[in-house]
Amino acid sequence: MQSVYNQAMTLAVEQLIQEAERCVTCGLCLPHCPTYRKTGSEADSPRGRIQLMRAVAQEILPNNDRFKQHIDLCLSCRSCESACPNSVNYGALVDATRAQFTPQKSVLFSLIKPIIRHRFSAKPLFWLLWLMQQARLMAIVKRFSPAAKLLPTLQKPITWQKLYPASATRKGAVSLFLGCATNALDSNSLKASIYVLNHLGFDVHVPTGQTCCGSVARQAGDDNESKQLIATNQHSFDPSLTILTTASGCGAGLTDYLPTHHIQDISAFLSTCDWSNVSVQPLNTAIYVQDPCTLRNVQKSHLAVYTLLKKIPQAEIISLAGNSQCCGGAGAYMLTQSEMANQLLNDKLVAIKTANVAVLATSNIGCSLHIANGLRAQNLTVKVTHPIQILAQQMGFSCN
Repeated sequence: MQSVYNQAMTLAVEQLIQEAERCVTCGLCLPHCPTYRKTGSEADSPRGRIQLMRAVAQEILPNNDRFKQHIDLCLSCRSCESACPNSVNYGALVDATRAQFTPQKSVLFSLIKPIIRHRFSAKPLFWLLWLMQQARLMAIVKRFSPAAKLLPTLQKPITWQKLYPASATRKGAVSLFLGCATNALDSNSLKASIYVLNHLGFDVHVPTGQTCCGSVARQAGDDNESKQLIATNQHSFDPSLTILTTASGCGAGLTDYLPTHHIQDISAFLSTCDWSNVSVQPLNTAIYVQDPCTLRNVQKSHLAVYTLLKKIPQAEIISLAGNSQCCGGAGAYMLTQSEMANQLLNDKLVAIKTANVAVLATSNIGCSLHIANGLRAQNLTVKVTHPIQILAQQMGFSCN
């Protein structure tokens, strides 16, 4: 039930129990769960976690550290939902459980809240990081902060215009969702999206009041923060315009919790557009595609990436082996559950090395950061980029 997602931030204990009881414990979800495949523990499987959620909600089992460990180890990849014959809304269950029973009391999350919530207050920090990279001082930061190792080469912070008018015959208008991490760490994907949309005849609106999608807050079990972020976005975006996302993690969060607006991944939107008057230069190379879990399991738009990239003449588009399994990035998971995250990452690195991948396209900033960091650690030279950047460059877009 889609309504369960819309209620998940305020899902009452009775509703949580009712939804959990819809699980018939058939076990079809087991081979799809990344953590179960690694641990072999029933408590780290979707059906096992659902039974734990129900038992804690009914006060049959205690809400203790052991319960919290099993819930926290969940990636929220939602692969189990695709396999469930009874369409149990696992995503809503785990979000509600984290909010009611296992909220994280993290000092780090408390400190970054203002940065996530307000883009303008975050800008001085991004300027500082960019300047430190320019001065080659990031090695000092990485000694004290493991999270800094995830940082890519940053682009100069940008001030976005409210409107980017179409550069071809106007065919419509859309809104663009910036996101926290994408805005700070991958603005080229956003600029490439605007470039392509403008050349296809679309005005691109970038509301200044928009904020984080709320996914990081939900993962931490911060119900109030996630509600506030969703409310801000609801009032910032024109409901008559489709909201396009370049990060599937953001797209999934908005799809679940912003039912008043139409949310669509950039590749899904572009794959249905009229390309008859657009010139795309050939690219004689193999482009491997990594499917983010949120794009595959929530937005269900992963195939659109292949359709879009096939618009590049001579390019060979190949699915990376093991695409049905999570890479371990999963938002803040790569930092909070680094051991499991790295086990899953190693599987991806093996697939990349086995196929001798030179170019890897992925549609989620979390996946991109996690995989690129793993590649750097093994001194592997692979270009990890958003598919929209590859396409835009063949249309004349220049990254800077």
